[in-house]
Amino acid sequence: MVDGSTLVAVSGYPTVRSVVLHSVTALCAPDRGFGNEGVATIVLPLRPRPGNPPADGVPHNGLWVNAVAPRRGGGAILAGTYGNDWVVGEVTKRGQIDPTFGEGGWAVLPFPGEVTAVLLQPSGRIIVAGDNGGGGCCTVNWAAAISARGRLENGFGTRGREELPTGVDSGVEALALEPSGDILATVGYGNNGCWGVALAMLTPFGQQVPQFAKRFDRFWHQLGFGAFVGDVYIDGDGFTLVGTGEKACDGYRQQPATGLITRFRSDGDLVGRTIRFPSRMYGDVQAFHDGDDIFVVASPYADPTELTVTARRADGSADPKFGSRGRARIQTPWKGRNAALETMVSVNRASPRTIVVIATRDGRKQLQVIRVRL
Repeated sequence: MVDGSTLVAVSGYPTVRSVVLHSVTALCAPDRGFGNEGVATIVLPLRPRPGNPPADGVPHNGLWVNAVAPRRGGGAILAGTYGNDWVVGEVTKRGQIDPTFGEGGWAVLPFPGEVTAVLLQPSGRIIVAGDNGGGGCCTVNWAAAISARGRLENGFGTRGREELPTGVDSGVEALALEPSGDILATVGYGNNGCWGVALAMLTPFGQQVPQFAKRFDRFWHQLGFGAFVGDVYIDGDGFTLVGTGEKACDGYRQQPATGLITRFRSDGDLVGRTIRFPSRMYGDVQAFHDGDDIFVVASPYADPTELTVTARRADGSADPKFGSRGRARIQTPWKGRNAALETMVSVNRASPRTIVVIATRDGRKQLQVIRVRL
């Protein structure tokens, strides 16, 4: 968050219409000024419009928060699904719903499915992206814009939304803002090791940047990867792609893998040469840069209780000053089938210095915030 604290949203979907928020200070103590001793329960009023029919077995009033973004001046934007509607809310730095946003603190959008990524622009405008809840081959991904007051912008894209790349079991993983105001969307897709990453660049008005998709697809096909896991981050007037690819589409069979670092302009044109280095295929990858180093956080296939953090220089070589020969391991305090490192977020994406890892143990309903100083 803005003050260096960590805000965690815990949802009880699909049975309840409330979400529990935990605020933890930079010193890993409950934030006494947030809610009740660092804990707040927020509720969305019963059935605001529009009310898309939920899937079988999903209650009309189930609330789920998938994405959290810091709000200027403190507090946060919350985004997810309500029943089967896209929903966005705002909470103050005291842990209370901001009634000046939307209708009573919430904006329920006329799109079925769920929001999975949210981006706050300097103007206060909010970009959200998600899917239609179709699942598997029936998924469709979209992006939309909401005003700072919580109103859908119908002039964004086509009738208020723009379609994003879609693949089997795909979902929007992240949104990022270029200095020009263009919006970069990252979509992950695939299953059973046959994974990939698709990108889209939208203008501030929600239109596809001309030729971007064609240029990126051309680069993608030249790589010849059958599977790829990676992440992107904004890098000046453009972005950098970091990840690992394999020739065959079989993530469960040992085969040679290639790590790469590639920089693009915001229009999708390649900048310089692609840096290649030995790597392993992982289940999930997040990347960001700080100073001269590129940090890669990856999850192995078989062990959800462990993450590896690698520091690489711009030429792809490991930074020996970081961890043990450029690599560090993060593990949960628990083991077993119900333990997992659920997510990783950088405290400040432009200059991370610290990352936050959320560890959970579902069987005993335990959650732990782990701060790692880079």
